[in-house]
Amino acid sequence: MPRSHGTRRKARSILTKDNVVRGISYLLHDYKVGDKVVVDVDPREHDTTPHRRFHGRVGVVEAVGKRTLRVAVVFGDKKKILQTRLNHIKPFAGASEGAKGE
Repeated sequence: MPRSHGTRRKARSILTKDNVVRGISYLLHDYKVGDKVVVDVDPREHDTTPHRRFHGRVGVVEAVGKRTLRVAVVFGDKKKILQTRLNHIKPFAGASEGAKGE
């Protein structure tokens, strides 16, 4: 039988989360162009899920839509654009600390 080469291959531990009840406050965050965000793949929603190689990466919001965001992530020496929904990203906590040091 041929081996599967799907996008969720070898991702059982990465793309599983505990059954923790989350409210909707994480969806109500107001993102603006230029904000730093962390890609945090939510396995409960399969629509617009970024590839698992981007999980935990920090990116910059390039465009804000009604239900989606365009996030630019530097991967190696290339700039990748992810178009994803709000539940697959979260605000970058170190953004205010980095601005103070500059």
